[in-house]
Amino acid sequence: MPISFDTTGFRQLGQHIWQHPSGDQAELAYYNLVPDLPAGLDDLPKLRHDLALIHGESGCLIEAHVVQLAGVPALLRIVKMPLPNQPNGQVFLCSFTVPKANCSAVLQLGAVERGTTGLREAMLMAEIGFDQWVRPHPYAPELQGVLPFHAGDDPRHDSRFPDHPLSRVRAWAHHVVRTARLDPQFGSLPPFQVQAPPPPVAPGQTLVTALPSLPVKDFVGLQIGEQTTYWRMTDPKLKEMLGRGLMGRSPLAETRFRDMLMIDVESGEAMIPDRFTTNGNMTAHGTHLVQVTLPEADAQLSDDDVNEAFAWAGRMAAVAAERGEHLSLEPIESQAEQANPHVLLAVQQHEGQPVAVAQFSPPPTEGPLAGSPSRSAPATPESVEGIGLIAGMAVNEWRSHPLRMAITYKRPAG
Repeated sequence: MPISFDTTGFRQLGQHIWQHPSGDQAELAYYNLVPDLPAGLDDLPKLRHDLALIHGESGCLIEAHVVQLAGVPALLRIVKMPLPNQPNGQVFLCSFTVPKANCSAVLQLGAVERGTTGLREAMLMAEIGFDQWVRPHPYAPELQGVLPFHAGDDPRHDSRFPDHPLSRVRAWAHHVVRTARLDPQFGSLPPFQVQAPPPPVAPGQTLVTALPSLPVKDFVGLQIGEQTTYWRMTDPKLKEMLGRGLMGRSPLAETRFRDMLMIDVESGEAMIPDRFTTNGNMTAHGTHLVQVTLPEADAQLSDDDVNEAFAWAGRMAAVAAERGEHLSLEPIESQAEQANPHVLLAVQQHEGQPVAVAQFSPPPTEGPLAGSPSRSAPATPESVEGIGLIAGMAVNEWRSHPLRMAITYKRPAG
């Protein structure tokens, strides 16, 4: 792996997973794709603002900094989220992301509140006062997130509560900055940079809303009204944004959403709206698509291309989990409320450990998955891709082309 760190006191659970006696769990991951950061490390105000909005959907970004790991810039994030399926308690995540032009490495520590929760907050709130407790988020004052930004998370209080999970992840972060090492070959790769968007579509063009399918190689399906059309992507922009929660969304039902773009069907000129505003202004990216037929696209796809598309869907389930969402892979024409057939892809906590899950509805009747309503495994980079590949097996049984399948974001109700 590109990052090495001091594992003293940790017990290795898997190839890239370590556990501390406190229960804190460290994980290393490598992603062979363009990083999904909303801004470059050289634009820290925008990076902090947009990350605050993204993490606000599932919890709260406590702090974000650009630090040096062995002389290479890295993004340090500390995030808190509610414990899933629990009435109380939080999990605190500290991560180091080293982004490169076409890949990234991530080192993360997760610390879960155990036993009686909220003692730090209760004691500090009594001292600070309820009226001074919740504060505007310093990176995005307009944000109303799932969890509040409050005075109790200030690092000045860590020394009084050294066993609190937030104090532990901060202490670990300081240790990692001092001691972590990077593989020299990885460290010398070209740095991540946000590409300047191409010019938007020309004035006067007629744009219609389109909901994209699973991308396969250079091809994507677009649901426009009740019609499914097929297109070849001429640049990487759409594929870089799909599935990562960065694009504008179209609601299907109260808790169901899909990525959306605007396209001039005659010219293929398209506009990809950003999901979040920047300083109150909506921004968008231009791209150009060329319409093809499904047989024309299919003729240029190999089995490896299809497998990579489903593995990508598994990776996007892990990205969605960071936002407190999971994915449903379903026929592109299936809209409104959830209907069969579909495969639910999720990375979720089970007994304090992340688990990659694929749930089938209906269960497959053929092949190695016959009769099985779900498959799960401890979440690793390999198993996360694996749930996507398993979803591909179910899609094959449905006799549906992958370009006729779509990713739907599902947010737990409430």
